[in-house]
Amino acid sequence: MRNYIIKRLGMGVVLLFCVSFLVFSMLYLMPGDPVTLMAGPLVKAENLEGLRIEYGLDRPLLVQYAEWMTNIIFHGNFGISYKYRIDVWSLLKNCIPISLRLTVTTMLISEALAIPLGLLCAYKKNSLFDRVTVNTSLVLTAIPSFWLAVLLMLVFAIKLKWLPLSGYESWKNYVLPITTGVIGGLASTIRLTKSEALDVLCEKFVTTAYAKGLDNNTVLKRHVLRNSLIVITVNMFMSLPWLISGYIVIEKIFGIPGMGNLMINSIIQQDFNVVQACILIITVLTIICNILSDIVLGILDPRIRISVTGGDK
Repeated sequence: MRNYIIKRLGMGVVLLFCVSFLVFSMLYLMPGDPVTLMAGPLVKAENLEGLRIEYGLDRPLLVQYAEWMTNIIFHGNFGISYKYRIDVWSLLKNCIPISLRLTVTTMLISEALAIPLGLLCAYKKNSLFDRVTVNTSLVLTAIPSFWLAVLLMLVFAIKLKWLPLSGYESWKNYVLPITTGVIGGLASTIRLTKSEALDVLCEKFVTTAYAKGLDNNTVLKRHVLRNSLIVITVNMFMSLPWLISGYIVIEKIFGIPGMGNLMINSIIQQDFNVVQACILIITVLTIICNILSDIVLGILDPRIRISVTGGDK
């Protein structure tokens, strides 16, 4: 097991450096000049050159990347925001908890609804309940999140006036954004749970459990659900970074000052350091969740780690 974890961690570190270099390079190939944005269009050419030297933008790309990664790893310094002239982390430290609160709550509610529904769909395969649940979830997933967000705002905030239109002052402000995220993520978890539960229901130990006289509730909870949790658990870990990236537009629509809202504003304003920091944080979360899912999968299913390391160590 130790060798399996070390190998996964090593692959994650290599992937992190590769993705971070691509992000750093691509943003600097985009049109626009952060120094001109920072100084204004009327600034003199010699002043622009002085600013480039001051911020190290006159040096080769590899040198800039090496210094950027060194500052992040050893000092936690993501650079200076070209737009606001303050440390990037000062902007991010208030936004990240808001985004994580949204995404984690959405994930927990989505899993709490989707897993029982998927289990029942497998147990009642091809029934009316199964067809209605799966088809309804697929239709809701096909609706674009930005359109669904606007629709919910129109109905519950403007027409009925039950919930606030935007902001983040109280729990009511989070109801519509979380509902938008939950509706968008239900279908995949329902279908995954149903597929895994159907495979487990065909196993001989389930037939044996019924033969022993166990009721349906006990069989579904203790045998079917428990043996389906391997893939479902991995899916939970992997859904978190996707939720964070999916909330980029939702946060902007609902006026929530999370990392997604900050990222969109920074892209519009060409604030490269802030955009790089946001993408890097999402990348790190994705890699961490990927590693955790691999480790959990190796713990729950020893066949996985044996196939990777050649032995159960």
